Amino acid sequence: MFTLLALLFTCQTAEGLSSSSLPSQAAKMTTDPNDLKPILSHALPGIISYEHVGDGVKQANAEGSRILSRHSSSLSEKYDDECDKDAILETELFLKRVAAKAYTHKSWTDMRRTLVYARTEVRFYNEIVPLLLASNDDMLRRQIPKCFHATYDLSGLIEEDSLTTDASQPSPLPEDEEQLNALLATKGGHMLLESLSPSHGYYQDSPITLQQSLACLKAVAELHASAWGDKPLLKQINDRLSSAGGSYHLQFRNPKELQNMVSSWELFRGNFVGLNEKTKILEKESVVRLGQRVYDMAEYVSKELTPKWDDEYATLVHGDYKAMNVFLPSDDAADDKPPIMIDFSCAGIGYGISDVGMHICHANLAEDLENGGEEELLEGYLTALEEAVSRRKGESWTYPRDVALRHYQLACIDYLRFILGRFWRTATPESFEKKKESKNTTLINRNVDAAMAFIEKVDKYLEVFEQEIKA
Repeated sequence: MFTLLALLFTCQTAEGLSSSSLPSQAAKMTTDPNDLKPILSHALPGIISYEHVGDGVKQANAEGSRILSRHSSSLSEKYDDECDKDAILETELFLKRVAAKAYTHKSWTDMRRTLVYARTEVRFYNEIVPLLLASNDDMLRRQIPKCFHATYDLSGLIEEDSLTTDASQPSPLPEDEEQLNALLATKGGHMLLESLSPSHGYYQDSPITLQQSLACLKAVAELHASAWGDKPLLKQINDRLSSAGGSYHLQFRNPKELQNMVSSWELFRGNFVGLNEKTKILEKESVVRLGQRVYDMAEYVSKELTPKWDDEYATLVHGDYKAMNVFLPSDDAADDKPPIMIDFSCAGIGYGISDVGMHICHANLAEDLENGGEEELLEGYLTALEEAVSRRKGESWTYPRDVALRHYQLACIDYLRFILGRFWRTATPESFEKKKESKNTTLINRNVDAAMAFIEKVDKYLEVFEQEIKA
């Protein structure tokens, strides 16, 4: 969903700022009391002025900006401040915002999903994170960004008890433009977060190496383990976040994506068949029918991949675990510095290995997954999960490999259903070439080799479940 591009919290006297902690370009300080000061004061009670750093981040479902604030040293107790109490300090934070009025170009189904994403992430930070960290497990604490303030207001748009997955909710938007503007004027949400950057030992990238990907998977294993088997916590996650975690869950998606699945595949196949040696997979008889097969299996796969909150392998999932939603420690960072996960707007109940399936598609080149590379990542994740769950339970626990593999195969089929329905209808070799350096775009939508390898894999996985249904 959303990628933070920002800097770590810095605490320096105004006279003693190092060049690495100053913004790369100057900007005029604003003292407008009606602007962002009320929000920033939740983290910095003594705020004097602030400036936006850089151009900000604007994506499909949120906007974000790095903000350098000038303030007195009377900081919130949320900071472990060791600075001179009489100093004037400069601190950089990251503000993520979702303003309802910015999404009126979307259909109500898609606009509602954007607003629910904001609600989910605010609830995650305010309600779920304190419960996850109640065990005083230091590892997870270091892998989730600090959130200093998070709130939303969707009154008149989405009821508080409206389910995240209720994509059938009728539109509440008035047709009259003046009434619409009045309704949406103050609706939306925001999160004020700590920030991360290369200058402070973190970076984002895609694609990444197997070792980097394994570090990401070990991080998300800690998240999955934090709720594993905790029935009261899972019930709250189910009720307050989502009963079906994931940005691409079928219950979330526009129905047209599934309705157009067959024709979308025909268009994609027609644009890529005969392109090179790798695309010969598109000539295979079972692959020619892939669109129809994915359509036929979509409901079954989604059902099998959607556990109830009290099912044996159900847990808290991130829901959008692409490579760019993880900040990795740089090579020269401290050895004990863990990856930090961001963007929990799609968190909810699911199988943790769904995060693994999405991550691998987004993060790893096809050639790196060959010759046992993919198996290495899967086993690395499962081992990390088993260790984390066992540590929390105080007794040995294992994830049966046959069960884990089944969940992984389902996750891969489901992810292809999403990519095919949402993106591949308009995909061409030219569009892949244009997006090849777009790190926030999944590799299978910008790299032909990755797309063909994924198609070949899902073709085999589909056969497994087609036979399962027949049996």
